[in-house]
Amino acid sequence: MILESERLKLRLFGNNDKEELIILLNNKNVTKWMDNIPFPYLEKHADWWIETGSKKKYQYAIIHKKTNKLIGSIKITIKGELGCWIGTNYWNKGFATEAIERIKKFGFGELELEKLWAATHKDNVAPIELMRSTGFTRVDDKPYYVEGIGDTKVRPHFELLNRP
Repeated sequence: MILESERLKLRLFGNNDKEELIILLNNKNVTKWMDNIPFPYLEKHADWWIETGSKKKYQYAIIHKKTNKLIGSIKITIKGELGCWIGTNYWNKGFATEAIERIKKFGFGELELEKLWAATHKDNVAPIELMRSTGFTRVDDKPYYVEGIGDTKVRPHFELLNRP
């Protein structure tokens, strides 16, 4: 399934994304906040991600329509969790906001979710502002569960309810 917005296409990852994926995730400014991304990010990591890791439902490559280049990734789970990263060359251009707005429509509309939620690190200011600007409300900070690691540090937790 492909989701589109004005400037973005959200689609499955493919082999053509490998080179750009490696470049984007070999930037400590992107990966330092992500518990499950190895650094340095090698070809074997990209191969695993494209062939296996990204095959979970609703994990999308964010593609800039104008250039047809990979600029990041966004996911939504059937439990309503959102996760997103954007390559540094694309920061402060509204791409994360646009991707989140599109995935919100998908989550509430097509998946019929009652609530969306996201968590981040307390020192990661940009996503905190992004959550607020896209309508999420900060609720009590909670331990954040990472598959294969378990509960990690208490994280700022944001929620958005599906209300008219």
